Order: sequence, then C-alpha cells, then structure tokens
Amino acid sequence: MRRLAALALILAGASGLLAQAPPPVTPLTTANSAGSGPLDRLYFRSIGPATPSGRVDDLAVLESDPATFYVAMATSGVYKTTNAGTTFQPVFDNEGTGSIGAIAMAQTDPNLVWVGTGEANNRQSSSWGDGVYKSADGGRTWRNMGLRASKQVARIIVDPVDFNVVYVASPGDLWGPGGERGVYKTTDGGLTWTRSLHVDDDTGATDLVMDPQNNKTLYAATYHRRRQQWGMNGGGAGSGIWKSTDAGQTWARIETGLPAGPKGRIGLAIYRANPNVLYAVAEIPDHNGVYRTDDAGASWRKMSDTNPRPMYFSQIRVDPQTDSRIYVLGVSLHISDDGGRTFRGDGAERIHVDHHAMWINPANPKHLVIGNDGGVSISHDRSATWVWMPNLLGAQSYHVEFDMQTPYHVCTGLQDNNTWCGPSAVRTNSGIINDDWYVVNGGDGFQPLMDPTDSRIVYAESQDGRMSRIDRTTNERLVVRPEPAEQKPGDTSGVYRFNWDTAMQLSPFDPATIYIGANMVLKSTDRGRSYQPISPDLTTNTDREALSIMGVAGKDVRIAKNDGVGSFGNIVTLEESAAKQGVVWVGSDDGIVSVTQDAGKTWTNATAKMTGVPKFTYVADVLPSRAAAGTAYVAFDGHRGGDYNTYVFVTTDFGATWKSIAANLPTGEVARGLAEDRKNPDVLYLGTETGLWVSLNRGGAWMRIKANLPTMPIYEIKQHPRDNDLILATHARGIWILDDVSPIQQWAKSAGEDSFVFDSEGATIMNVANDQMKGFEGDRLFLGQNPVAGATIAYRLKAEAKDVKIVIKDGSGTVVRELSGDATRDRNKAGLNLLKWDLRVQPLRPLPPPPGAGAAGGAGGGGFGGGGNNGPYVLPGTYKATLNLNGRDAQTIDVTVKGDPQIQITDADRKIWHDTAKDLHNLQAKANDVAEMVQNAFAQVGVLQQQTRGATLSPNVKQQLDGVVKEFEAVRRRLGLGQQVFGGGGGGGNTENVRGRIGQLKGAVMSATTLPTNTQLMQIRETKAALPGLIDQANAVVAKVPGLVKDMVGAGALFPAVKPVQKG
Repeated sequence: MRRLAALALILAGASGLLAQAPPPVTPLTTANSAGSGPLDRLYFRSIGPATPSGRVDDLAVLESDPATFYVAMATSGVYKTTNAGTTFQPVFDNEGTGSIGAIAMAQTDPNLVWVGTGEANNRQSSSWGDGVYKSADGGRTWRNMGLRASKQVARIIVDPVDFNVVYVASPGDLWGPGGERGVYKTTDGGLTWTRSLHVDDDTGATDLVMDPQNNKTLYAATYHRRRQQWGMNGGGAGSGIWKSTDAGQTWARIETGLPAGPKGRIGLAIYRANPNVLYAVAEIPDHNGVYRTDDAGASWRKMSDTNPRPMYFSQIRVDPQTDSRIYVLGVSLHISDDGGRTFRGDGAERIHVDHHAMWINPANPKHLVIGNDGGVSISHDRSATWVWMPNLLGAQSYHVEFDMQTPYHVCTGLQDNNTWCGPSAVRTNSGIINDDWYVVNGGDGFQPLMDPTDSRIVYAESQDGRMSRIDRTTNERLVVRPEPAEQKPGDTSGVYRFNWDTAMQLSPFDPATIYIGANMVLKSTDRGRSYQPISPDLTTNTDREALSIMGVAGKDVRIAKNDGVGSFGNIVTLEESAAKQGVVWVGSDDGIVSVTQDAGKTWTNATAKMTGVPKFTYVADVLPSRAAAGTAYVAFDGHRGGDYNTYVFVTTDFGATWKSIAANLPTGEVARGLAEDRKNPDVLYLGTETGLWVSLNRGGAWMRIKANLPTMPIYEIKQHPRDNDLILATHARGIWILDDVSPIQQWAKSAGEDSFVFDSEGATIMNVANDQMKGFEGDRLFLGQNPVAGATIAYRLKAEAKDVKIVIKDGSGTVVRELSGDATRDRNKAGLNLLKWDLRVQPLRPLPPPPGAGAAGGAGGGGFGGGGNNGPYVLPGTYKATLNLNGRDAQTIDVTVKGDPQIQITDADRKIWHDTAKDLHNLQAKANDVAEMVQNAFAQVGVLQQQTRGATLSPNVKQQLDGVVKEFEAVRRRLGLGQQVFGGGGGGGNTENVRGRIGQLKGAVMSATTLPTNTQLMQIRETKAALPGLIDQANAVVAKVPGLVKDMVGAGALFPAVKPVQKG
C-alpha cells in the first residue's frame, strides 16, 4: 500500500510531458598509462602492420597445457597466449627494455616465469637488455633480478627439482668486452648470483641444455665474438662445448672429435629419451656442420655440413621420441630423418623464413611451434602444414613517411619484412586490419619516400641503396638506384659505398629532386632517372681491413667476417634544410657530420671542432631546424662501440660551435631519431632505445612521454603538416600515432595558468561503415586503432575542479553541444585532460527503464526501429568551444569542422539535409518524452494490477481498470513500448508505431549526406501530422491514472491501511 500510495503521488504531476535532463556523453578513452609524467594522459594509436609479425627469439610452452605459451621477441617484449594463439596479450610492456633473448617457465608452477633481456642473435641491428626478470604471477608483474651487465641472454633453465635454482647463459655484450658473460647460477630465486662458467672477457655462453634425467648434468656452448660499426669477428679460441656434472660448480671442455682451432657459434640439443645422445650445430672454419655424440659428449662425430648462417641461427632440435629426426633452424627449416646425415630444406615452405625458436611437444612430436622473423606458426602434422598467427604485433620499423591523402597513408620499411604502406585511419568501425596494408617493395625495408604532390608515387629502398620508384596504382616499379660509371680494373675511387640502411630524402622545395647518400651525396632532379655527385667522399674513408676487432685485423678475420655489414664509411643520415634551399646536412657511420650551404659546391666538416664524442661514433640522425638554416641537431649512437651514453648536440652556426643538449637524459637511452615541431621550434622530440622524450626548450631539459607506449626503440619521428599528428616508427611494434600534438606544442605556454585550453586542429566528418563481417571472423586477427571520431578538446587544470563542462556554439552563438556529466566526470583532474566531441549535435537522453524494471527494462528506442540517440553531424564551419569551470567560463577556442572530402554536395543541399535530420531528431526527443511519461504511468497501473490480484473488485471498478489498461496498450503500441523487435528498435517498421517511424526516418536521412528522397519527405509529413494526436492520446490516458488509484482504494480493495509517515 505504501508503494501504491507513493507512486500515486508521483503520478499526480504526470499528466504533462516530463522534463529532460542533460544526456550523457561517451568520453574519450584515457590511456591506462604506466607513466606518471605530466603528458602521460596522451594516447598513442597502434596501427600496425601485423602481417609481418617481427623476429621471435624464444618460446616457453607449458607442457601440461600447450595452449599456454609465451613468445619472446627481439625488440617487441613478451606476449602470452592461453588459447593456442587465438589471442595474444603483451605482458612485458613497462619494464626497462623490450629486447628479449630468452624465456623459461617452471613446468610444474607455470606462474613462475623468467625472462632474459637482450637479443642473442648477433645482428648489426640487435638490441640489448638490462638483465633478467622474474614473474611469480604468470607475467602480470615483474621484478628485475640482476645481471644487468649481461646485455644479451641466450638461454635460461629453471631446475625442475628446485625452482630457486636457475641457470642463465649470457653471450655478453655484443659490442664490447667484459660485463656479465658466461653461465650464471642462482640458488635463491635470483637474490644472488654466482658465475658458474667463465672463459674470458670476449667469450660468453650462447646455449645451455640440462640432462632431462639428471639435473646435475649440464652442457654449455661458449661463443667468442664481437661486433663493431665497421664489421664483425665471429669466432675465436674461447668458443667451445662444455660439460658439468655437479650442477655447474665445475666445467670441462668436451671436444674430442671436433676439429681443433677457433670456432664460432654453436647450438646444442639433447635427446629427451636418451640423454647420452646430443647434437651440436657448430661453426668451424672449413668444418661447419652438424655433430653428434652418443656417449654424453665424450666423443663427437660429424654428421653433415648443414649449418646455415651460424652467426644468426645455430639452433638445433631433436625429436623427443625419435633421435633420428633432427631440425636445424635457418633461413629455411632443415629436417633430417637419418640422424643428421642428410637434410631437406622444405620444412616450412609456406611460412616466413629465418627461424630462431622452436618447441616440440614431448607428448606429441607432431605438434610444433616455431618462431621466426615473421612471428609464430604452429604445425600439428610434423611440419607438413602450418598455421600462422596473424595477430602478433612485432614489426620492426626503421623509417616512416606519409602522404597528403585524407586520411593520410604511411609507408614504413621493416627489418626482414619488406616495405609496407597503409592507412592512418579507415572508413570501417572495425579498425585497421592486416588487409589494409600492402607491400610496395621487397627485402629488408628501410627508408620510404612519398611524393607530397602525387600520392601514387612511393620510393622504397632495400639493402645498400637498392631503390625503386613505385606507382601504387599500377604496381609498376622503376629501379632508380644510382650506379657509377664503369671503373678501370683495380680503381675503386668512383665506387659508391651504400649503407645497409641508405639515407634518402626528397627535397622539401621540389619533390622531383632526390638526395641519396653513399660515401658521397648524389642528387637527381628528374625523380631518379639520372644522378650527379654533389660532394666528395664525406666519410673518413677508413680501410676497415686494417681495423682490429678483439685484436684481430679485419683482413685476418676467418669466422662470420663483417656479417651483414657490406661496407664501411657510408652516409647514414641526410636532410636538406627546410629553412633554406641548398643547405644540406649529412652524417656518416664513422662519425662525420658535413654541411653545404651552396647546394654542394663546397662542404664543411661540421664535427671537426666537436668534442665529447668518441671517434667513429655512428651519426644516428642529423636534423636541420626549420626555423634557422644554421641550426641543426645531431644525435650520435655509440652502442656499436660499446658506448651506451646518450649524445645529442645542437649548433646554431653551421657547425662552427656545438653544445650538448643531453644533460638530463639518462645513460643507456642511446639516441635514435630527432624531430623538431613544425609549429613550435622550441619543442624537440627524441626517440631512444626505450621510448619517446620531449624537450620544450630546444634541448635544455627533457621529459619522457610514456603514456600507453610500450618500452621499445623509436627509430624515427615524423609530424604530419596538415593533421598535426606525431607519427612514430618503432623498431618493435610498427607505427604509432599521436593525434594532434597541440598539448605538447603549448605545454610551456600553459604553465602557471589556473586553466588552459589547447588549440584544436578540429576534425573532418568521416562517414564510417558498420563492417558487420568483422564480427564473424573470430578473435584471431589484428585490429589497429582508428582515431576516436571527432575533435579533441584538451585542457590543463592547475587544480582539480568540482564541475567541468565544455559548451560548443555555432557561428550564431547557438549552443549545439554540451559536454558535461559523465563526459567530464574523470576529466576534472589537475594536469592534462582530454575530451572528444563527436561533431554531432546534442544526443537524446536515453529512455530509462520503467520504474522497478532495472537496467534491463524493455524500453525500446534503438536499432532498426528507434534510430538511436545520436543526432546529426553539425554543418562544416568554425565553432566556439568554451571551458566552463564551476559555473564560470574560463577560456574559448575555435574548433574547425570540415566535411567529408569524398562526399560531393553543395552547401545549400547539405544544409537542407542537416535541417531535415535535426528536425527529426527534435521530433524523436518529443516522442521519447511521451514514451517516458507513458511507461512511468503504466508502471503504476501494473502495480495496481499486482496489488489487487485475487481481490474482489466491484464490476464498475474492474471495468474502469480494464478500460485504462486497453487505452495504455493502444498508446504503447503507437510508441513502440514493450515490443520485441529485432535490434530492440521499438517497431520502426510498424506504421502504427509513430515513435519508431520517426527514429527510423532519422536514421535513414542521417545515413546518406544528400537531399532526402521524396518518399522520405512524404513519411516525414505523415509522422509530423501524427505526433500531436499521439501526445493528446497519451496525456488523456495518463490523466486517468490518479482517479483510478483513488477509486480502487476507495472501492474496498484488499489493501492494508495506509499510515502516515511520522517525523523523525
């Protein structure tokens, strides 16, 4: 009775239309950031490509549940799957490095996982790590357990008997001597470490296996090697095979049967069913190949010459149930079925090449998991067929370029994975998928160039200056690599020396002009059809045969000599100044920065007077300022000489003087790429080995931007001149985009203000298709992120505000949108806040469920019949966005809205379309008001029915009740309430349903930016005519409810007595 009486009181004021509360707005998603810096609320979009997944170094598979495994990637961190690769989750994004060399788990406690950082594949592009990490919760959290000076880790073994005992094999720093190299052991879960096996300061451990039947017996392979920027020495006396039978306390060489002399990299495999049988794939001059022992290493015999590129691979596996089945990993997957005597190279023909990791299911050897430079693949038939995982993002980008389409496209060159181009955004709501990306050039991908005046034209380079010009429409390609004139025998003076990653640029003043760096600068003014040298040799022109690595002169190196480094003394970075035509800056791999101020007539060694950088330090990037021709920024990368300091310099006088601007950058970052902001030259961006840094005062001080970025190398940074986006080429996860860098550009300006609204780049209306088929493809797919639709409104607050709202007005001062309530609930914090306006007028307030129905009440109102709550897009033009804090206007900015460039419509027709949709939007709001009033009143009638069920009512009262219910049912049908229609739409296809027809018409008009059809206009007139009568009908039946309640209570219905509410 109390409920009935209380609801009757509510109904007393329900005979008219109900008031509307401000509708909620979906806010821009804020990154779940691991950083806590002032700019870490920014959000970067990952767009791919994932079609080439990138290099996998190791795998850890749970033997009791092989659907659970971890993937260790060269620079892309660690991924985990618990469903056999249907989905992968990154689990190592916020640690000190993303370069992983090894991973292992405790098989009977799968929550215990160890990661060894620093890739151990010895490439000229290999990154380094900061020790070993441990997780006790399946990868959710990590702790660095030491060995930070190991730099690279090749293998980890967790003792299956005592999980506190762990062995780590480290080959040591690839680029320098000493450090923590060899085999290390902990017996207390990583709290302390002892060096178990040490050979010398140039030799580390590159493989380690444990006897599966005796945890005291281990075998190790040691590796004597080093790289420098000019080449590699991949072997020496320290390389060999070792055995311990006392859990690593002592070791002995076991090389009887192996050829004497220096050796290179060695890989080991032990036969699970009989641990006396081991295989080694060994790099030995004139004796490369596969070796076998049947007596636990007492003697070895050579089985075959198979050993593909041992410096890079040296991975061998033996079937756990058949010792005659051998796998040798290389460019191809080599398989032997006769104990290694003969091999075939067709084990993985339909997946990516360059295999580095492999797991064989001990319970079912037909089940294989392989990791290579293209990601992860799985076989269930012993390598006859494979399933590739297309959802593992690990693309190692070197460079990125953009065009001027809308949305713009980007192109990027990937390590061992071609040059790809793809859109920065797509017109489907699913996001950017692998099929949106396309290959424009093969091989290792490096620097792409995109003609800003012709989006069809792309230049792409692969290894040592092999450049082509590609028409993206016809797929025709013209080779435009510069070639010198024929030389006399023995004359090398005119030979061009190109770097593996060749420097190229289109002139900012003329896209037909191309600069390309060899050992000299070559220039084309006819899009690559011809070239002329415009400089002498701008390197030190040092003969690397005379340079020593580990005490051995280059001419005497016998093992893996200069692997991957085709030549030395190359230009590796080049850029013409946008401030003055003819000013060109270049940097070389041997530490020289040169500049010309007269288009190449004369050149100056700009580093001749520079101090503080060791000789031969690689010039990572040279960046001419757009603000002044004499100003340039230079980043040096010393890691190729074992120098992990961070070097960044600036000159303002064409190199006559230099100043270091790396003051607060930590050691170990190692600079990779620089960018100067196009709008604010005070702002500099720096990509390093671990992430992104920004300076607001031209390098006077730096701060890291972590935001939602994983820890990863950022090789190049570009800024789109039209969209003001920051585009990152990451050598780990492909391309990432920060939409509109205005907050960074104006961050210094905002300092000290109580509030500050940053300039907005506005937005372009983009019709996005509902790509319904994406819902039917399952979960094994990569989805790159589209930008959140609309214009970003970013503001900075000095202190947290109680109430925040953004009011948007058109040119006439009319409010078209208010962002408040839910939209700003978490956007009132001190510091940076981000909101997104979807470029639409105010949406409708969602129709609430009827009283007592809860959130799942059947109110209808969306889908096919209801038209949804969104309103139409605003008209293109300039709008005013005002930040209102605690009821007071604080600041107003302009927001420019542009129409979809692919929609052809006159301004006059667009206004007719907009006004028609807006009119229907208003009609729908009115119909929803009626619906809410009716469903609230009808809920009271339902309570009456429930409370009087079983009661004896007079015929008159029962007739009155039945009549009111019939009237409600009639009006509810016309409002689409309580109807079960596909899509929850309230019966838009039913001509009796006036509210549904309005919503359906609104959706139809909004779905095409064009004049309404004659049919639509006719239906609009009909619904406009029907709505007033519906309102009258609804008001009339609602007005009967209070009297019905009074009559029923007074008619002696079986209700308990109503007692008044007492005070207190």
